[in-house]
Amino acid sequence: MSKHILLCLAVVFLLAGCKRETAPTTASATTETVGTVAVNNFDFNYLSSKGQITLNDKNQNLSSGVSIRMKKDSVIWVSVQPGLGIEAARMMLTQDSVYLMNRLQKEYVATDYTFLRNKFQVDVNFEVLQSILLGNLQTQGTEKAMDEGNLQHVQQLRENLLFDYFIGRLNSKLQQLNVQDKNTGNTITVKYDSFQNIGQEPFAHALAAQVLQKGEVSDFKLNYNRVAVSDEMLSFPFSIPTDYKRGPIN
Repeated sequence: MSKHILLCLAVVFLLAGCKRETAPTTASATTETVGTVAVNNFDFNYLSSKGQITLNDKNQNLSSGVSIRMKKDSVIWVSVQPGLGIEAARMMLTQDSVYLMNRLQKEYVATDYTFLRNKFQVDVNFEVLQSILLGNLQTQGTEKAMDEGNLQHVQQLRENLLFDYFIGRLNSKLQQLNVQDKNTGNTITVKYDSFQNIGQEPFAHALAAQVLQKGEVSDFKLNYNRVAVSDEMLSFPFSIPTDYKRGPIN
């Protein structure tokens, strides 16, 4: 698999810790209560951002600039730009489809979420990814709330996925999320850090994620330097040049 496509895939697990330039006037934080747990979830219509992502595993150490756009509950769009204004790869996720384009090798893939499930060996869909990327608590499945001192702990079981949310009492924001696939034992851990106030709401501008797959560990980090949210419509361009070849990414 192209390293730039791999960075594209890494981004989808890391969007939650983006730093916003100014307090958004069109976004709002809504408070939801799950049992005895209070959490401030982030709400928006459209989001655009730029930042830097790094990937470290036993085979490679990669770093690149990224641009990300989102439409709530609809589209996640990622562009990997290693430097000099060159785009190396592009990805777009919708509710039921995954699109990848490798500009360096002039290849593209149009598939479904089976590809991501096979790649990360974790049963994911658009809704699961969106909640991870935004750092929001998703209320579904069989769940229980627990008190753990300075943290509120919500544990959910959704079919074969076990979610553990750890929410800070001082800011009611998600501090850590653990997701385990009970069929494979593979896990994703996302830690949200460096909270700063966006208007009146604290929000993480740095995060780190770790994927444990088949006994091997991959580490991802994402730091954002520019993010904006608004109600104005964004474009999500994904036009395949005629000379690109369609084929599996392996």
